[in-house]
Amino acid sequence: MAFQGCWLYAAGALPGRGLLSMHAAMVTERRKAKLTRIAALRDLAAAVVLEDIHDPHNAAASFRSCDAFGIQTVHLIFEQEKPFNPRREGKKTSGHTNKWLDFHIHHGTDKAIRALKEAGYTLIATRVDPAAKPLPTLDLSAIERPAFVFGNEHRGISETMAQAADHLVWLPMVGMAESFNLSVSVALTLAEYFGQKRLGRAPVPEARIPGLQGDLTDTAETAAALDAAHAALLARWLEK
Repeated sequence: MAFQGCWLYAAGALPGRGLLSMHAAMVTERRKAKLTRIAALRDLAAAVVLEDIHDPHNAAASFRSCDAFGIQTVHLIFEQEKPFNPRREGKKTSGHTNKWLDFHIHHGTDKAIRALKEAGYTLIATRVDPAAKPLPTLDLSAIERPAFVFGNEHRGISETMAQAADHLVWLPMVGMAESFNLSVSVALTLAEYFGQKRLGRAPVPEARIPGLQGDLTDTAETAAALDAAHAALLARWLEK
């Protein structure tokens, strides 16, 4: 798929037929078998989109999850942050998996959204937002071309991206923090997609999602229902 107005870093690109044939001759049968197996398992319909990532190493850690879950295509959007080359930055952090992925670089969120929509992607953006739904409740296997969008480490996705997204989602969590860091968010999102798309796991009913059955206004009732161990934990926390 060609994207207008963006740079493409394609995996395994080599100039000239002569160099390609020389390279092919050097590939051992064992290595060829491994590459063939992994190529056959690549998901060429889905994509990961990283918008305005500040630290290249955070992006590189995400590339490792893309490779692990078979996602071949990664789009990087640069609007406010300094652009970087995903082929050169964070090789060790990515476990050198950036060698095997295809990268599309977009300079501007509007241009990226237009290109992604024209390519037929459904934009699924992670955001801490009252309008967002828990990711596990979404039927990901029914979406033909999902593009999972993740925003800046501090600001999250832009308002422009939020308005353009087909789905706003959040990852269920029950701790003090309100969000996961970037690479963990990518890994958990792709694990959910992999589970539904490849393993046949069904979406989870909203009633099963922790934290959706109550809010912070029923504190007294919740505290009264705690067992002894959890009550002791709460007491320690209240002293902090």
